[in-house]
Amino acid sequence: MNKLTFIFVFIATIGFSQHSGDLKYSLDYMFEILQDGRNKMVLTTSQGTKKAISEIAQNYKGEAQQKELIYFYKAVYDYKVVDKPTLDHLIDSLGENGLTTEIRLEAKAGKDFVTYRFLGKRIRNFEFPDKEGKLIKLSSLSDKIVVVELWASWCGPCVREMPLIPEVLAANSSVEFYSISFDYKPTEMKKFLEKKKYNWPVVFAGYSNKEVWEYLHIVAIPKYYTIDRNGIVINVADHLDKDYLLSLK
Repeated sequence: MNKLTFIFVFIATIGFSQHSGDLKYSLDYMFEILQDGRNKMVLTTSQGTKKAISEIAQNYKGEAQQKELIYFYKAVYDYKVVDKPTLDHLIDSLGENGLTTEIRLEAKAGKDFVTYRFLGKRIRNFEFPDKEGKLIKLSSLSDKIVVVELWASWCGPCVREMPLIPEVLAANSSVEFYSISFDYKPTEMKKFLEKKKYNWPVVFAGYSNKEVWEYLHIVAIPKYYTIDRNGIVINVADHLDKDYLLSLK
């Protein structure tokens, strides 16, 4: 049994008195967990996340506690001050070991909510500059099925998957890519593209573009959103599926 499983089993089985009020999970709440009175960070994100989970355990018990843990998972997952692996292990454990069938189903639905929240929805009409500074709108590619890729030249998994893109584009004329770079500087993106000779629509949003990070709830890259010709997200993935992309018409 690993430490996290032990923590979960511990808080899921110990009886505590029911808390009369609802805990409010927000960015401020998570910073309070992480900081001392002098506004200094004193805990790591992993320690802070586990402390928040323990606090829930002290204010709720039984089914109420487990439902609150699911709510906590959904409410704070996108914050950079929480530890994603801790939350993922927590929700997976609830999905397998929840006290009731309802809780187990809610846990699995909660994970789907976090992972696929854009599925079936219209994505924003992004407009960013390419390597030459020319603005490219996502909607300018609407005559095709578009894969919005989130990537950066510093991202190892992104760089390893990118050679698949020219193969897909050469084999399926119905598909186009709109690759959004989160490099620190546009010159880094340009240097990488020119070295690799990649020439599909690749644009620069920038690592410090908080608006895009928050809108897309970006936890990790690469990420791929497949968009139909009406701008609706029809698939969300962490990896390129070449067979899937070749099947699109």
